[in-house]
Amino acid sequence: MWKRRLSPPSLRWLYPGMRVKRFALLALLGVLLFGVGLAELLPTLGLGGPWPWGLLFGGLLLAVLGIWAMNRSMLAALTEPEEVPERVYVRRRLERGPKVVAFGGGTGLSRVLRGLKEHTVHTTALVAVTDDGGSTGRLRLSYGLPAVGDLVDCLAALSDHPALPELLAHRFDRGELKGHTFGNLFLVTLFEASEDFAEAVREANAILNLRGQVLPATPEAVRLKARFQDGGEVVGEVAIRERRGRIREVFLEPEPEAVMPEALEAIARAELLVLGPGSLYTSVIPSFLPKPLQKAVQQAKAPLVYVANLMTEPGETDGYTAYEHYKAVAHHLGRRPEVVLVHTAPIPEEVLKRYAAEGRHPVTFDPRPFAADGVRVLTGDFREEGPLAQHDPKKVVQALLGLV
Repeated sequence: MWKRRLSPPSLRWLYPGMRVKRFALLALLGVLLFGVGLAELLPTLGLGGPWPWGLLFGGLLLAVLGIWAMNRSMLAALTEPEEVPERVYVRRRLERGPKVVAFGGGTGLSRVLRGLKEHTVHTTALVAVTDDGGSTGRLRLSYGLPAVGDLVDCLAALSDHPALPELLAHRFDRGELKGHTFGNLFLVTLFEASEDFAEAVREANAILNLRGQVLPATPEAVRLKARFQDGGEVVGEVAIRERRGRIREVFLEPEPEAVMPEALEAIARAELLVLGPGSLYTSVIPSFLPKPLQKAVQQAKAPLVYVANLMTEPGETDGYTAYEHYKAVAHHLGRRPEVVLVHTAPIPEEVLKRYAAEGRHPVTFDPRPFAADGVRVLTGDFREEGPLAQHDPKKVVQALLGLV
C-alpha cells in the first residue's frame, strides 16, 4: 500500500516481475548502437570499413526486437497477442459506423442491438423502466428503484464478451434468490453501492465493455398508467395487460423530472433514431415518455424509424393494424416517424397456429393510409427463420442502415 501511494502510475512499469524492463533495455541498447554506428558512418561515408554498417543495422534490429517484445509482453497481460490484430481491426471498423439511438425494451430492442453491434460502436439504447412483473417487480418493491430487467437484457446484447449474455440471464431456481437473475442482482448491487441509479448504470456500462451504451429512459422509479377508451384507468404493466380493452393513452406516474444527460446528447448527435420493435404500450412508448426525451426527439434532425411488430399483443394491441401502431406512436411522441418498417412476407402456418392459441395474430398492413400521410414504408421479409414470429436482427439492421 505504501508503494502504491508513493509511486506514480508511470513508474509502476518498473516494478519487479512486470516483464517490461528487460525489453526496454534491449530497445535502448539498440538505439545506442544505432547512434554510434550512424556517428561513425557519416564522417567516413565511402571510406570506412564495414563495422559502422554492422553497428547501424545491428542497433536497428535490437531496437525493433526490443519494442516488439515489450509490446507483446504488455498485451499478453490483457489478452492473447494473436487476437490483438483482429480486435483492433473490428474496433476500428465499428468506429466508422453510424450514431444510432434505439428506443424500447424487452426482447425486441435487445435483438436489434445484437444486430447493430456488428456494424457500429455508436449505439445508444434508451430502455423503458416501467416493468413490474417477475424478478424485476420484486426488486422494485424491495429497493424502490426503476425496473432493471430490460436494462440487463440490453446490456448483455451490446456486450463485447460472448459469454456474458448467458451469465447475466442465469436464473436462480432455489433458496431466497429463486426467480432472480444474476444480471438483475448485479445491477441492484451497483445501485446499493452507489446509492444512485444513474451512476449504477454508468458503472455497468463501463464494467461490461459495451459496443455502445445502455441508458434508462429515466433514472427515477416510475410506473406506467393506462387510460382506456371506456374511461377506465389502470396502473402497472401487469395490470394493464390483464385488464384488456382498447387503450387510449399511457402516462408515467409520477411524471419524471430527470433523464440522463448522456441520453439527450446521444439524441442530438444521432444519425438515426429507431423505435421498437416491442410491445407498443408497455415497451416502445414508455421508452420515450419522459418530457425531456420527447422534446429532444422532436428537435432532432435524424430520421425517425418505427419498426412495427409482427404479431399483436393480447390485452394490449388486439386487432391493431400496422397503421394503428404507427398512429399511437406519433400521438404519444408528438412527432411522426418518417419511415415505418413492416414485415409483409408469409409466416408459416404452424407458427401462426401456435400464436393464435395465445390470442396473437399477424399485424395487418394496408399501404394506403401510410401513403396518405406521406410516410415511407419499408416492406419485406424481416422474420427470423425458426418456430417463433420474431424479427431477424441482421435483416432489420440491414434495412435500417440503408437509411443512413
